[in-house]
Amino acid sequence: MAPIHVLMLERDPERREALLGMLRSAGHHAVAAPDAPAAAAAIGLPGFDALLLDLGLPDLDVARLREALAPAVPAAPDSLEAAERRHIALMLRHTGGNKRQAAHLLGISRSTLLHKVRKYGLGVGVLIVLALGALGMPALAQSQARVPPGRVKTGSLSFDGHGTPGDFVGSTSTVSGEMTGGDSLGAVRGWVEAPVKTLTTENGRRDRDLNKSLESDKYPTIRFDLGGVSTAAGTADSVPVTLRGTLAIHGVTREVSLPGYVRREGQEVRVRSDFPLNLKDYKIGGLSKALGLLKMDEHITVHVDVSFAPGP
Repeated sequence: MAPIHVLMLERDPERREALLGMLRSAGHHAVAAPDAPAAAAAIGLPGFDALLLDLGLPDLDVARLREALAPAVPAAPDSLEAAERRHIALMLRHTGGNKRQAAHLLGISRSTLLHKVRKYGLGVGVLIVLALGALGMPALAQSQARVPPGRVKTGSLSFDGHGTPGDFVGSTSTVSGEMTGGDSLGAVRGWVEAPVKTLTTENGRRDRDLNKSLESDKYPTIRFDLGGVSTAAGTADSVPVTLRGTLAIHGVTREVSLPGYVRREGQEVRVRSDFPLNLKDYKIGGLSKALGLLKMDEHITVHVDVSFAPGP
């Protein structure tokens, strides 16, 4: 049997992973939609050969599902690039923006995925659009729900760099921070920071040059202070937000507005933001020799992913 593209909507984690494993081991391309809106956004367009879902889902509008599967006006044939772009976007949404995991599931290298992300203009905005489909499920007003105070339980800070020899990634999982409570997301304040010396690119020479360029002895931390949150309509899983505050790198502090989303995961609150950054804005020089490269592009993409657990 020739490989087919399968979209799955299954909320039981164990069953979902088991089915995905079976399909992929049989040579098929399978991806799971995280919720009904994301599934609606995907099946309303061409690209998938089959849909596997639990018809007993409480937030599933069967009438709209039927219309999406067999629209009155059939969708026009899709180009290969458009299908690839949509499949990559859905995989990034499935992995919560984790490019390393997405590349593994797609069967390509991370550098290839980074190239395609830039090529197709896939950023956090695209991931949010995939989450905001329409199967008639009203958005949960999480932005108005009370948020308890908390501390960072787990987190990561990473960046995608680009140089003459190729792309590379710097990352650290040493992240700390706190957030205040509030009657809504808009009232929350807090901070997150990471020590510069814990960043690693998995290359000793690059790491030494990284610390030299960032003057880590003089400016030991990268820190974001949250001054305000703007929210948009969300889903049962997540709320798109704009995080307003100040970002301090290399002794330079700038006011920023970062796109992201807030997701409730049990008692924890997960915050993720992916945003572009120009190193020259933070007076990080020596880019022609930095990180052991012949030439480094001053434009990087930063990823912050932190989970706050309740606590004073």
